[in-house]
Amino acid sequence: MAMARRTRRKISKEEVMEKLKDDGDFDSLRLQIIRRLKDNEELRNSMISVVKESRALNGGDAQNMKPRQLSDAIFQEVGSKMLSQLSDGLWEIIRSEDGMKKEIRDTVQSVYATLSNPGGGPSTSVEVPKEDIKQPRFDPSSKQKQELIQGSVEENKGEAACSSTNNENCDDDEEDPELPPGFG
Repeated sequence: MAMARRTRRKISKEEVMEKLKDDGDFDSLRLQIIRRLKDNEELRNSMISVVKESRALNGGDAQNMKPRQLSDAIFQEVGSKMLSQLSDGLWEIIRSEDGMKKEIRDTVQSVYATLSNPGGGPSTSVEVPKEDIKQPRFDPSSKQKQELIQGSVEENKGEAACSSTNNENCDDDEEDPELPPGFG
């Protein structure tokens, strides 16, 4: 009697990423990371301090500048320092056990398990093979990292200039969306 042997096909990292994106898990994790980054009071206070101490803000020309001009001047002066602080805070959240590390790992393992068991039979705990898990290696000039940080800075740099100048032209009524556009 020959026993049927079920072979397990290798799941690629691209398939896992596609499933994470298609199911909305990637966006959910991204939003949680951004919220934690925004809630980091120590980081927020440090960045506010950097802005308040900038020559652009404290110079005589600051009073005559439009909010956008002032924001751009401050960013030119202290942008790289702020990007570095944001990057450090971001990776601390992603890598720390009390941050998002466990949730990211659990989500990826769940998606891997789903892809490994497409028949939907009994659910079993599936460990992602170690050779399939690679720690991301980013250097500070990585395009992906720079785009993520730049987007966050662009989104919030006007807020920092407004809070430090008490400018009436700043719009404080704008709230963060609960869901990304198109997911409401």
